[in-house]
Amino acid sequence: MANPARGSVALQAGDTAYTVSFSVNALCELEAAFGGMTVQNIGALFDDPANVSMTNVRKLVMCGLHDHHEDVDEKQAGKIATEAGLQTCMDAISKAFQLAFPEAAAGANPQKAKASGR
Repeated sequence: MANPARGSVALQAGDTAYTVSFSVNALCELEAAFGGMTVQNIGALFDDPANVSMTNVRKLVMCGLHDHHEDVDEKQAGKIATEAGLQTCMDAISKAFQLAFPEAAAGANPQKAKASGR
């Protein structure tokens, strides 16, 4: 079940409900799936529609599902994305990413806050 307070977002694909989230483990898996790219660079890749490939979308979906659905492989992730609809799927992924980085979403800089003693 999706719990936004814990970074989880619901994704409905046909009759099946999935939960998308990006824990530290899911983010590490995502970096590995993208050949060692950092999460920040992966996010930037998806900011430019010209750089978005379906292969990368499928990897993103798979890694976003693994916290709650460990057995989903890339091919199954592609089927889920197709059934849910690409826009619905990317909306859930985007929301889960935002929930994984609440400081960035709020515009806060945690390193700056530490340095200033906050």
